[in-house]
Amino acid sequence: MFRMRSYTVGNIKIQFFVAVLVVFGQALGGCSMVSMPMGSNNSDSPTLLTGSIGSSTDVAYADINSDDRKIIAENLDAIGPELAAGSTAEDLTLPWLNDISGNSGTLSKLDTATLGETGCLSFETTANTIAGIKLYSGTACRDLAQKFAVTTLSVADA
Repeated sequence: MFRMRSYTVGNIKIQFFVAVLVVFGQALGGCSMVSMPMGSNNSDSPTLLTGSIGSSTDVAYADINSDDRKIIAENLDAIGPELAAGSTAEDLTLPWLNDISGNSGTLSKLDTATLGETGCLSFETTANTIAGIKLYSGTACRDLAQKFAVTTLSVADA
């Protein structure tokens, strides 16, 4: 029969000693605790702050909703053939009106310099909303169906 050899140090068997150390280490590991501060009881200066810093893009999205953006894009599609022909559109102004929201405005300063390369153009529009009249600058790009969609819109410096 095969007999397992036991190593000894003096009169103590090593396997038993290693087993006792492992059990003792696990027992002490369960008693230890790692703590991290998750918050503060100080209401004057809490450690966890939520929220965001507003930007001009947020203002534009709040004032001009997705329906208004679709109407702006439809008006740009209406003059699409003229833009594709390469005519200058810098002096062109287009009024837009959303019958549902009541918002309206005028598209102007259409910059078609990158329209041939990227399919995008930049523009400015006024918007008469419940928040007042503001000037916005934006970009509209053609999608797969060659229809314009407003991709960016932010409050412009007047």
